Amino acid sequence: MSYGVGYKLARAPTGTHHTGPPLDSMASIRTMNRIAQVAIERIILMMNNTNLIKERRISSIAQVQTYLRGCHDDVGMSGDRGDFYRRKLAEQIHINFNVNGVTHSNVEVVVDTAIQLEKRTRATLSGCAFNTQSAPSFEIDDPILDILAKIADVF
Repeated sequence: MSYGVGYKLARAPTGTHHTGPPLDSMASIRTMNRIAQVAIERIILMMNNTNLIKERRISSIAQVQTYLRGCHDDVGMSGDRGDFYRRKLAEQIHINFNVNGVTHSNVEVVVDTAIQLEKRTRATLSGCAFNTQSAPSFEIDDPILDILAKIADVF
């Protein structure tokens, strides 16, 4: 019901359009880079936490890949030596981060994707340091990005 009462706005309306400096489109690239970095660090820590590694401490993601692929020197194990470590890492991911769907058959893909994402985003950030107005697109599988985000505790 209208009473025909006129009104004036006390202040200018605030719209949803952006009138300030241009938005930073590289923010998503930086976020993906941080997700990949933290996920890699936590994967290394989970491999160390299994206490089954022959070495004292794993210090790089390349060493994790060596164990997952079964290319390490462990004389006592026969058969697919990497299968054991893939199962343990998948179990650690499920227990620590409540991530379903990561098994011994696809945990290597998660690790490899984290490495590739970190390398690609780092290269993009270093190449586009002065131009933050336009960001290149990245093709990454959404479920794997969700898994990496859960591992990195970024939602």
